[in-house]
Amino acid sequence: MAVIRALQGRLLAALLGIVIAVATCAVMAQQNLPSMGEPADTALSPNEERDLGAQFMRQIRAQLPLIRDVQLTEYIESLGTRLVSAVGRTDIQSFTFFIIDDPQINAFAIPGGYVGINSGLINVMEQEEQLASVVAHEVAHVTQRHHARAFATGNRATLSTAAAVLAAIIIGQASPQAGQAALAAGLAASQQSAINFTRSNEVEADRIGIEILANAQYDPRAMAESFAILRRKNSLNTSAGQLEYLRTHPLDNNRIAEAADRASAKPIRRRVASIDYALFRARLAVLSSNDSGQLKRQYLAKHAKAISISTSYALALIYQRANQPDEARRYLDELDTLVSAHPMAELLRADIASLSNERSDDAVLAALSELYPDRYSIVEKRMDQLIRDRRLTKAVSVAKTYLRDSTRTNPLAWRQLASVQERLDDQAASHESLARYFEAIDELERATSQLELALREVPSQSQDKLRLEASLKDLRNKATRLR
Repeated sequence: MAVIRALQGRLLAALLGIVIAVATCAVMAQQNLPSMGEPADTALSPNEERDLGAQFMRQIRAQLPLIRDVQLTEYIESLGTRLVSAVGRTDIQSFTFFIIDDPQINAFAIPGGYVGINSGLINVMEQEEQLASVVAHEVAHVTQRHHARAFATGNRATLSTAAAVLAAIIIGQASPQAGQAALAAGLAASQQSAINFTRSNEVEADRIGIEILANAQYDPRAMAESFAILRRKNSLNTSAGQLEYLRTHPLDNNRIAEAADRASAKPIRRRVASIDYALFRARLAVLSSNDSGQLKRQYLAKHAKAISISTSYALALIYQRANQPDEARRYLDELDTLVSAHPMAELLRADIASLSNERSDDAVLAALSELYPDRYSIVEKRMDQLIRDRRLTKAVSVAKTYLRDSTRTNPLAWRQLASVQERLDDQAASHESLARYFEAIDELERATSQLELALREVPSQSQDKLRLEASLKDLRNKATRLR
């Protein structure tokens, strides 16, 4: 993949010798876990971790096949936020959760609070608790700063050394099939395994992950269940040895037994099938499918055996995407008998209505937005409709209300707002909104350029100019630190 070539060319080739030395030291290090704030801070400070993670995330956004659907992103962000909130610490940094459109069973964490989950892993986790256990494990890797600990061995690591080791780790985690091949060219098998987290890191991530699950009101037994699923899928895998996830997260009998023992000491949570998870997996299956005809046949066969939330929603979405509104509406009406006024169902209803050039009821979406103020997917749909109706001032108001009131703002709201402001010929505001969007995704040079353009559009000596100049100064300082 492109990200492999880019990272390999710039980091691995030039710093391979340093990677080998540091990685080998990591394997030889004693297994006792260091206390927080010891050598890890010397090797890679929390600020450096955040900056380094942002740099890698920019490359991932540009070069990996990310799932960019707003509704799917909302779900995984909501799940991740629930888990991060359950960590039980006040010093936790912000996290970003994202889905990669890749059938390989894999997930990984990047310093700075970035957690990626492949669509292939989601597809094999049948219950929300099981997916949550994998995400909780990755969250624990970040909160316990396992990357920084690996760099701290020998107390010789610098930021450039950390970048080289991180390149190897992330290449192996983000795209192991190509990453392992790249590493194999210069590293022996023992040196490759040295780059992976040590067993003590894995056990700690399991232990902390189980605590997170319990605190988030999930059944902690799901951790051992997810391990069992991965082992079963690995035994059925006939392509290239181990599953990708197991290459960077070694799994043995002891880990499964230890996870089960720890979970048994926690209160057992009664599980209720998650409607959100059923709709999320169905939508992901449809949007990530390379053969819509085959997928439709599969869901029709499932539907013939038993009507369910996932089959009704999936078939409604499949027919909507095939521009067959009558069929889509039939399955959506069926879904209404199973679940009442769910946001994902109502958004699909609006999409189906647009196929027939029907105007959706803005009052319905407005009411949903009141109930779910953090769901940008509803705001996005409302703004799209308002723009089509040429109610641009109202669209600006909807966006600003969301940006003001939401606790988990989607950066795309800034970009959509900028587009409407440009149509209203409010150039200064449009450039400033674009700057906020680029800043939120760590594209600081582009954010700086947009603020410079905004400054040209405001009167000299105005309050707007002073405000924009202060923002520009902060952005430039931040961009300098990240270089």
